[in-house]
Amino acid sequence: MTVGGFDRSYILRVPRAYDGTKPLPLVIVLHGWTASARIAEQATHMGEESDKEGFVMVAPDGVGSPQGWNAGFINLSGKQVDDVKFIDALLDKVESEVGIDTDRVFVAGHSNGAFLANLLAARLSTRVAAIASVAGTVGVPSKDGGFKIIDPAVGPVSVMLIHGKMDRMVQYASTDVALLHGVGAMESAKWWAKQDGCSLTPTESKSPNGYVVTDTFPGGKNGTEVTLVSISNGTHDWPGGISRDGPETKTGVNAASLIWDFFKSHPKVH
Repeated sequence: MTVGGFDRSYILRVPRAYDGTKPLPLVIVLHGWTASARIAEQATHMGEESDKEGFVMVAPDGVGSPQGWNAGFINLSGKQVDDVKFIDALLDKVESEVGIDTDRVFVAGHSNGAFLANLLAARLSTRVAAIASVAGTVGVPSKDGGFKIIDPAVGPVSVMLIHGKMDRMVQYASTDVALLHGVGAMESAKWWAKQDGCSLTPTESKSPNGYVVTDTFPGGKNGTEVTLVSISNGTHDWPGGISRDGPETKTGVNAASLIWDFFKSHPKVH
């Protein structure tokens, strides 16, 4: 499709069981910088998850060489492209071709794709019920010493943030050494909790081995909530996915199923 003068491509994956009689949930999966729609579909296991769980999956391609996204506060596309406009038009197109439950439209992104997922949650919150940001942030330092942060959210949207504490590409915390300095994971979660009107005091739970800590900010507007999953031995890789070094198994976290479980329980409430 052509949007804003740019030719755009995407993968549309419809579950085999789809017969057109019942509208299905839709999950948009956004690749990281230098990756692609094909990599996003396969490496995150969200493609497999769509077949297994019965949701429609769309994996779009960014622009530029290497491919990236314009997430507002940071543009890794190398072009003056409006990716919010693209995703908005892509939603229109897919919803016209496949029976989509418009109260169950979700976005999951990794790294640069997670930056865009956060921006989409803010700008398209009338259309998007929930997002998942893996190794992302809501903003980066600005020249004036503050932070350039995404726009305030138009409406309430549920948010899951997943971040490895050993991420050396996108900072987990502001004191960590990483290539990209951004708003830390906990600060990003609290920013979203404020947007949604959630409790700013999270409830915390830990995995049996103590490696995974989940902080949940409940009580947001229209049933929204914000969840931060911090993985002490997690890096920049998609947990449970496929990285350049092969399958990611050390964290014991399957981000694809974790994200789908979160999406499933957070449809749009009017």
